[in-house]
Amino acid sequence: MKSAIDRARYLMRCRNFASAIQVLNEKRQVYEESFDYNYTLGLAFLYAGDAGSAAQSFEAARKIKINDANLLLAQAAIHLRRGNTERAVQYYLDILDLDPQNQGAKRALEFVRVHGDYEEICRWVDDGRIELYYPPLGANPKKIKVFAAALLLGALAGALTVRLWPKDFSKSDRADLSSLTLSVEDKSNSAAVRKAYNQALQYFEERRDNAAQREVNKILNSSASEGLKQKARALTSYFETPGFDSLKDNFSYQDVAQNSALYLDCYVDWSGRASNLVEGENSLSFDLLVGYEDLKSVDGIVRVDFGFLPERGLDPEKPVRVLGRVSTDGGKIVLKGRSLYQSVKDF
Repeated sequence: MKSAIDRARYLMRCRNFASAIQVLNEKRQVYEESFDYNYTLGLAFLYAGDAGSAAQSFEAARKIKINDANLLLAQAAIHLRRGNTERAVQYYLDILDLDPQNQGAKRALEFVRVHGDYEEICRWVDDGRIELYYPPLGANPKKIKVFAAALLLGALAGALTVRLWPKDFSKSDRADLSSLTLSVEDKSNSAAVRKAYNQALQYFEERRDNAAQREVNKILNSSASEGLKQKARALTSYFETPGFDSLKDNFSYQDVAQNSALYLDCYVDWSGRASNLVEGENSLSFDLLVGYEDLKSVDGIVRVDFGFLPERGLDPEKPVRVLGRVSTDGGKIVLKGRSLYQSVKDF
């Protein structure tokens, strides 16, 4: 049987926030000292439009865990929807201190720069677009079922007709991307930029977020219009964090080293040996000797930073696989560790 928190998260993905709040409130005495509980309850209140109750839950969560990027993003959203952009910006800067590549904070800062007027923010709150700057909830399971039925009908129809126009990405099974389709103004961008953007949408629909991120990076590093770049950044808010078993597009160390800007925020699964371990109270850093698992040759050396202590620890005498998000520091590749794996036997 699923926990109350898991049930509430499912209801939230279904956009049934009132039921999620009810499920959580029934278990308040059980979970009141839990960070996940207070954060999830606050997020349900936030999406339900009850900013006051959301703020109370987030404050309770922060007493338990003071530095959590998603929590700070949620608290910043409360100040943003109230038009208190100065306070919101401070939260976003705090997030970037913790995670310099945090795309949610970067997109929000860009929003404040372009749409920071109080009246404009009120319009975004009124029509719901402000939710683009909330911590994401994930795909709506109900839409996935609808999409599956539509896909079957589409496949039958496709056998009889020839598609003569571009695909409508506003009907994605993962999220409603209608606000991210190309506008008339966006179509003034170069053919290469438009191709990269449409390819990113296609990869997203195929659940190939890593490949989509690479296309987004092409756009962000091009001469694309600011409006199209903003849409590309917004798309990344729907990306899911992969695991070893769900990473569909892996990129080699050689690929990333050749053009690190193209792979920023992509996830990679690299193996090798760990050296120069530095363990903190709630952190772990080490140098990964990529490709050195067989003790024959080193493709490169990359620093790996975990903002937590991996559950099983790390044995430097054994080969290790690392799943991490690509970042850079001083021009050097750095991985923000997501998980690691070591076999009980050597590779």
